[in-house]
Amino acid sequence: MKWLAIIVILILLTVSARFRKFTGILVLTCAVGAGLIWQYQAYEESKSRNRILPSELFFEGVVLDHSDSNYDIIGRIINNSDKYSLSGVQIKLKIRDCTNDNNNDCIIVSEVDKYIYINIPPKQARDFKKSIYLYSDINIKGKLVLDYSIEYAETK
Repeated sequence: MKWLAIIVILILLTVSARFRKFTGILVLTCAVGAGLIWQYQAYEESKSRNRILPSELFFEGVVLDHSDSNYDIIGRIINNSDKYSLSGVQIKLKIRDCTNDNNNDCIIVSEVDKYIYINIPPKQARDFKKSIYLYSDINIKGKLVLDYSIEYAETK
């Protein structure tokens, strides 16, 4: 049945000028509509990322915890925004292997971007735990030190 419909459409495209014109207008309209929808989605995404500034978020007690075969990042996020609920935050993690106590002699062993899905209303805090995978062949010589920075925060 599908083949019959395809054959009929191909015959109409070759024979009928009005059908070619109609098909061209339909394809052009669909392409413009798809482009507008794509632009609107990109606009909404950027708008949701600009409502809460990274300076309005406060991370508290963030530590790197070793579990069975991987590591977990554990801590608390405080949303200091006055009116927007946080729905997620993208963070950049830098994990360093430090051989002395003053953290001056360190080597970066991993850099990872992680997204934390979390729902935090304005002026509230929530605890989080996120697993990260470090390569199994990393030879840790000292202690692991975690550095992090907020790339962006998303709202609903």
